[in-house]
Amino acid sequence: MADGQPAPPRPVVVVAMKGHPGSGKSTAARAIAAALGWPLLDKDDVRDCTLPLEGLAAAGILNDLSYAVLWRMAERQVRLGLSVVIDSPLSRRAHLDALTRLAGALVVVVECRPGDNEEWRRRLESRGAAVPNGGGSDGWHKPKTWAELERLLEGYQGCTDYEIGDVPRIVVDTTDPAVDAQAIAEKVVGFIRSLLSCSQSSCERQDSPVCYWKPKCTLT
Repeated sequence: MADGQPAPPRPVVVVAMKGHPGSGKSTAARAIAAALGWPLLDKDDVRDCTLPLEGLAAAGILNDLSYAVLWRMAERQVRLGLSVVIDSPLSRRAHLDALTRLAGALVVVVECRPGDNEEWRRRLESRGAAVPNGGGSDGWHKPKTWAELERLLEGYQGCTDYEIGDVPRIVVDTTDPAVDAQAIAEKVVGFIRSLLSCSQSSCERQDSPVCYWKPKCTLT
């Protein structure tokens, strides 16, 4: 700075994607990370690498291991003062808690809720059809058919619909044909900037910091 004083530290933000397989969250996450110029940490990148361990450990253990690696990488980035975008289903409250425990970071949840189940199904099964039989490629562990997704969601037993407290959240419909990933990214960037501006001005919000957008958004 011109007066010789060090610049104030930049706020560290953790953008946490949330949504079921095939909901479009990974496409949105990549667009958001590119728009912000922040690192993208994808849980599937870790899980994809566990294929050689499939015969040695249960799928649940390998899934938990993938999350543990993801949280460790996120923690390292935050300690370095770097904001990050984290792509994972965030299907359990414990996953969100792992992020909110990161000291000094503002966690912002971007929840992807497909409004059109037929489009959701088309995307999921189109992606599943591209995965070779027998696995061995990216996404081998993901549900490939709508029936597989339904079984997965049934196994969750409603645990994905948890209260997030005062964690800021923006909810987007990723199946809206009028809205592409770039438009979602622009809205998320604007939402984050509004939160940082509010924080820096020490304002106090009396309402819930949740934004529902399809495609227009107002803070409610």
